[in-house]
Amino acid sequence: MSKEKNKVTKVMDPFQKWAHSWGRFGTVIALIYMIALPFIICSVYDCMPEFSDVINPATIGILLIYIPVGFSEALSYIPVMGSASYLGFITGNIMNLKFPCAVNGMKVAKVEQNTPEGDAIATVSIAVSSIVAVVILAIAALLSSFIQPIFETEAMNTAKDYVIPALFGSMALGLFSNTGTKGKVVKGAVKGVIPVLIIVSIVALMARMAGAGSSLLGMVGILIVCMLPVGILSSYIMWKKGKIVVEDAVPQNAASEDANAAE
Repeated sequence: MSKEKNKVTKVMDPFQKWAHSWGRFGTVIALIYMIALPFIICSVYDCMPEFSDVINPATIGILLIYIPVGFSEALSYIPVMGSASYLGFITGNIMNLKFPCAVNGMKVAKVEQNTPEGDAIATVSIAVSSIVAVVILAIAALLSSFIQPIFETEAMNTAKDYVIPALFGSMALGLFSNTGTKGKVVKGAVKGVIPVLIIVSIVALMARMAGAGSSLLGMVGILIVCMLPVGILSSYIMWKKGKIVVEDAVPQNAASEDANAAE
């Protein structure tokens, strides 16, 4: 009887329940289209490839790169985007576009991750970014002959190498500066990432000294999967040792009242 009283039943928010139901349905439909369309085209034009043309050492090498990347993206993005992940994975281009838009949308709206409000804002952000991307690509396709010389200039080629690092650098600073959830504030959270940065830097340096720096691009997914447990474990150890502190968030009105009282 006491066990039944102490048992807590967690009820999912109606929006999140709706988003997960339709997200699964949309994912299944999208997978059917993605898999069926090549078979239909190959059947119509009588150009079905043989099994050896599809599964061979070259394709296995590609799979060894992209399978870890897929797992690492699921482990990294879903805890942040929540139920909006369905739309993000269906439309694609998560790392460059959808994930930054979702994070920035939640930051601007001042909502927390993995809450009904956060999932709603992330879903709207991803949907709007998808529509805007399609519109911009359509305009770029129509004006490709006019804008192509601009993108072939030396300045644009140099700038393209810094777009992704700048994007993720600013996004990471925003995440670390606003670490906390459910009325809690985490101080010193960036310390938990220091061991990961040291290990990745050593691996990158050793690979470059061995003349295999370019091969690191194919190990990104494997590095992310391997470094996630390291980051979690190092953050837990530092939290136990008091290097990372979790405190109750002080409301802004209460903080301003304390400042006025001190004056």
